[in-house]
Amino acid sequence: MQIILGGGCFWCIETIYNKINGVNSAISGYMGGHTLNPTYKEICNGDTGHAEVIKVDFDEKIVNLDTILQIFWTFHDPTTLNRQGNDVGTQYRSVIFYMNDDQQSIIEHSLNTVAKELWGDHIVTQIVNGQDKIFYEAEAYHQHYFDNHPDQGYCSIVISPKVSKFRKNFSYLMKPQADKYNTLTPEEQYVILHKGTERPFTNEYDKHFVKGKYICRQCNAELYTSDQKFDSGCGWPAFDDEVPDSVTKVPDADGRRTEIICSNCNGHLGHVFYGERLTDKNTRHCVNSLSIRFVKDAE
Repeated sequence: MQIILGGGCFWCIETIYNKINGVNSAISGYMGGHTLNPTYKEICNGDTGHAEVIKVDFDEKIVNLDTILQIFWTFHDPTTLNRQGNDVGTQYRSVIFYMNDDQQSIIEHSLNTVAKELWGDHIVTQIVNGQDKIFYEAEAYHQHYFDNHPDQGYCSIVISPKVSKFRKNFSYLMKPQADKYNTLTPEEQYVILHKGTERPFTNEYDKHFVKGKYICRQCNAELYTSDQKFDSGCGWPAFDDEVPDSVTKVPDADGRRTEIICSNCNGHLGHVFYGERLTDKNTRHCVNSLSIRFVKDAE
């Protein structure tokens, strides 16, 4: 079965659907406009009337349309007209193109139950008959964009948190191979998987102070911002706070310290200390450089 979904930038939702067990493919493209063979540049100008969409081909025996729609309502905002976050224009509208009458009935029921429970009564999602409309596959470089460019600014800031949320809340839907994380070097494995500690003062981010984000080296989840980083003199990167819900604190095996791990993948980060009065927040996350990767803010 196929369904066409538009939920803002297609990079955001394509990567999620391609991780769902039972989804054969999720292809980024354009649909619902009045010109033939539109290009991405033309779409961005807003003159063609097309929406950025994904064509989801799925096996109903493994995942049904209700579940496909539940993910759709969860991972975009269907209450903002022609907009998703900072992406503004008719190409970013919330829209579903159905392929038959049965799909239309299921979609309308899902909107009036699941979507309204999540978002209330102000849903602006268009439900459109797609049987007489042409789906245009987007340029090759748009396909699997997040997987190919996880460090790109938009991917790390906008898409990565969505993927982390999906992995955390819908892990039971994922393909067996979709939960694999980034490949780690032996040194990174020693720190992240085996809770080792790298040498102080010689690591990559101890004296690193550039505007941007620090993400988990194993799973790309956003952990810290440069505004939270300070020079503690300890020889390792230090932060006095974390991105909300990104870091989990657990008792260390030594029985004395508090270990910090990535909330998404449970990779070891380091330890957290309190009461040292080094910053106003009186907190120091002492983090291994090998556990994190820096992504510079877009200029």
